[in-house]
Amino acid sequence: MFRKNSSILTLIFVVLGGIFYSIYGSNSLFPTKPVRIDSRCYGVDVPKSIKYNEMENFCSCVHMGGHVSKEENYKYCVSRFDSK
Repeated sequence: MFRKNSSILTLIFVVLGGIFYSIYGSNSLFPTKPVRIDSRCYGVDVPKSIKYNEMENFCSCVHMGGHVSKEENYKYCVSRFDSK
C-alpha cells in the first residue's frame, strides 16, 4: 500500500511541512498590509535591522513604552529587537 502511494504521501508531507514552517518560522504566510504598518509606524524611524514582519511590533513598542521619553523608548526597543 505504501509503495503505490509513496509519491502522494511525500507530496503531502512536503506541503504540510511548508505550511507549518511558514506559520511557525520567521516567514509569514499572509503578510500584513502596508497601510496598517504605515498607520502604526507614523513618526517612527524603523531601523533596517528590524525584519518586515516585526515592524508593527517595533512601532507599537516605541509608541507604548513606559520609559521617560520617546528617545528612551526608541533606544529600548532597538536594543530589544536587535537581540532577537
